[in-house]
Amino acid sequence: MPHMPSNQPLAREGFERALSVPDADIDLALASLWIAAEEYPGLDVVQYLGRIALLGERAKPKVRRARTPYDGIYALNEVLFDEEGLRGNKNEYYDPRNSYISDVLERKLGIPIAICVIYMEVARRAGLRLRGIGIPGHFVLRAGEGQAEIYVDCFDRGGLLTKRECATITRNSLGAGVDVEGHLAPYTNRAILRRALTNLKAIYLKQSDLPKALAAAERIKVVEPNLWDNLADLAKIHAKMGRFQAAAEMLAEYVERAPESNDLASARETLRQLRQLARGPGTTAD
Repeated sequence: MPHMPSNQPLAREGFERALSVPDADIDLALASLWIAAEEYPGLDVVQYLGRIALLGERAKPKVRRARTPYDGIYALNEVLFDEEGLRGNKNEYYDPRNSYISDVLERKLGIPIAICVIYMEVARRAGLRLRGIGIPGHFVLRAGEGQAEIYVDCFDRGGLLTKRECATITRNSLGAGVDVEGHLAPYTNRAILRRALTNLKAIYLKQSDLPKALAAAERIKVVEPNLWDNLADLAKIHAKMGRFQAAAEMLAEYVERAPESNDLASARETLRQLRQLARGPGTTAD
């Protein structure tokens, strides 16, 4: 995998710069590559960005000849799945490499949202706009609008779904009374990045890899600073790592932003204990 000299702070700065524009202008490929550069310090972001651009150039003539969204999707499927060989990693779904798009481009394996990001960005460079849709337990793309809209399952080599099929999946998972239209609403670019990072955070927490879970949670805070459940996770991770002052700061933010229904009395008591631990032994509690 192409690398440049290690410089991890550069990855964080690059990610922040990628998110410093209006949501519609965020380059998901660039932001996602800076996420990968946190895992792989010195990753050659420009080289991988160029690879995605070249895929877009390969798909562009075929997409331009497309008369319908179906034709455009067929053209993209041909380039990304038939020629490039991208596919969903069903056997080792929770391998964190499935979430880093540099790894996905190299290994040809990924989870739905990572493959979808590559697909969306190649499509955008080829002249076709797609939107990310987060149905329960899965992530798909939508092409077209109204009667012409279709849904693309990138984890299944670009298989097509109808809106009715996506609605059925949603109701079966969440119950008949669920707001289907709300769940089928397109994600913002920031929401896509947040979901991708939340997947990584969950994987690393399950593996008890606290430094990497912390890195993912810190990136989520860049994407959505006021997301109170992530603030709670940040506090827990810092506390487990013995960083009591940082844990107290995150938990204080959580207490300020979380709804009262989240047992804030318990959180406030934990915050008091963390502040005591941060001061060190021999000090008096508030």
